Amino acid sequence: MIRDYLRRFYRLILPLLYGRKRFKLFQNAALGYVSMRMLTLASLTDYFAGFVRPIPIKAPFGKSALIVAPHQDDEAIGCGGALILQLRSGHSASVVMLHDGAGDFMAYGLSREAFNEKRNEESRCAAASVGMEAPRFLNYPSLADHVAEAAADVRGIIKERKVDAVFVPFVLDAHPDHRTANRIVAEALKDISWNVRVLGYEVWGLCIPNVVVVIDDVIEDKMRMIECFSLANSAIDYVHSTRGLNMFHSRMLGAGQCRYAERFFELPRQEYIELVEQVQTAETNNSVKTE
Repeated sequence: MIRDYLRRFYRLILPLLYGRKRFKLFQNAALGYVSMRMLTLASLTDYFAGFVRPIPIKAPFGKSALIVAPHQDDEAIGCGGALILQLRSGHSASVVMLHDGAGDFMAYGLSREAFNEKRNEESRCAAASVGMEAPRFLNYPSLADHVAEAAADVRGIIKERKVDAVFVPFVLDAHPDHRTANRIVAEALKDISWNVRVLGYEVWGLCIPNVVVVIDDVIEDKMRMIECFSLANSAIDYVHSTRGLNMFHSRMLGAGQCRYAERFFELPRQEYIELVEQVQTAETNNSVKTE
């Protein structure tokens, strides 16, 4: 009995005491001396899970949360559970969709406009399934070519909704549009006068998990959201794979405490902006060396 209590104490208290401190050590040491390629590889293989113990956090994540999704379905796959929990807490949650998501339109025999509308309708369906307002669609055909314009759009939404929590794909995510989304968010936040917590979610890779959210109570609602994306699911079974990933992440907490979890990489506004700038510099230096 005493041993069980000590074990629970160890799992709960030590992350709270040392989780952020150990992350600080990682941040100060890693980015300056390791190439972007190696950092991304380490993230994809979940290497950092052994160094940064995640802290359990609960909704609400702020009075007004904004989910920044590069493509239709990212909002459900990466942080659908947290989004639903935010809504259930009685606080605001909204989604902004950056890309038109229609890059594969020719493979489906549709015009870009028709394919874009089908994908947008799927996101509307996902939002409606959890009682949330429809996303705001920016419909940029290329994020890399419209960073400034998209940042201005996102900044306007943050100010309009008084957003104090932003969810965006993890800064080292494997998809280039997901990394560009971080440039957009960082630029948007530079002109915000209040503190905003930024949580990087997992889509095409794993994050450096310094916080974790238990989503047991909303896992089926999250799966219903993902089921709305029939186009994406026709290529990859995101319902099955995402359930498995969230189940796998239950290992972040003790036995019996969690069956499904989402992991995030959280930073306050200014530190997030500085990190994105460091990543940009590292990416630029890496591209110069390889040319």
